[in-house]
Amino acid sequence: MEVNLNGNFAVSVIIPVYNAAAFVTKAVESALSQPEVREVILVEDCSPDASLAVCQKLAGLYPQVKLFQHPDGINRGAGPSRNLGIISSTCPYIAFLDADDFYLPNRFAEARNVFEQNPDCDGVYDAVGMYYEDEASRERWREHSITGEGVTTLFPAIAPADLFSVLIRGGQGHIHLNGLIIRRQVVERSGLMDESIADTLHEDTDWVLRLAAVGRLYPGSVTEPTSMRRVHQQNRVSAPRPSESVKRDRIRLRVATYRWLRRNGSPEQRRLGLRRLLLEWTRSATGQSYLSRVLALLRFPFRLPSALLEGHYWHELVRTFWAMIRIDWLRLR
Repeated sequence: MEVNLNGNFAVSVIIPVYNAAAFVTKAVESALSQPEVREVILVEDCSPDASLAVCQKLAGLYPQVKLFQHPDGINRGAGPSRNLGIISSTCPYIAFLDADDFYLPNRFAEARNVFEQNPDCDGVYDAVGMYYEDEASRERWREHSITGEGVTTLFPAIAPADLFSVLIRGGQGHIHLNGLIIRRQVVERSGLMDESIADTLHEDTDWVLRLAAVGRLYPGSVTEPTSMRRVHQQNRVSAPRPSESVKRDRIRLRVATYRWLRRNGSPEQRRLGLRRLLLEWTRSATGQSYLSRVLALLRFPFRLPSALLEGHYWHELVRTFWAMIRIDWLRLR
């Protein structure tokens, strides 16, 4: 078992960098302060600010810091940057950190214990807290963010075998990449992040679902944060967006996950993926007339004809239809 080889628990930390000149030094130094971290992989994504110069300075100052850019020299987004970081890293364990965020002391202490106690463990997820730069940033986040406020975590004591179904159904929290550490080998089964949805801000959600589908991810410190998300005026997640754009990107996420599950998931995982996709599809019609939502549901196979090949397609379609009726009935009571 790798963690017991000469007491070695070597971690590569992947940090995608875009417009983070004011923050990336704090991120890097918080990672280097962890005794388990052997290398920090910076992937500078063609930022218009001084990020590249700051990253070059950090790489010159700390031998553990390695700097990369995309070969084509253009901005490609956080997902492709994380993929390049994974490919370029060398340690048996991989962790992630956004360039404007930071780790807390003893970031990997609980995760290391979980790996040592569970030889089948492919990954560990911890809670992630929030650090507000100022009150204006807090209000912007509350008004526009597509994610929740407070500690990002999952309900405690979710068994690895149940994690995929919990995540795909939703409602019990989610995993932020800042709080995730994985064994390198699990990426051979999950694949890298889906770069076709890199512009949706959801490629990390899709990837975590894939990791949960093929690997055994255990809870670590799910009540006390091990890292902090920095909330400031430039956060992409809290940037104002048209509601139609948000709905469209969520559907793209669910389509991407379902297509991956069709190739790699179990029958039950495929069924749950289709169910969540149908749910998202009907939610996108919220606010329209009842007839319009029914027609939207009937148009679904034209968007994704491969769904018709699923043996349980019609069952899930009818299930979604009746769920829509129940929701309308409860709303009118």
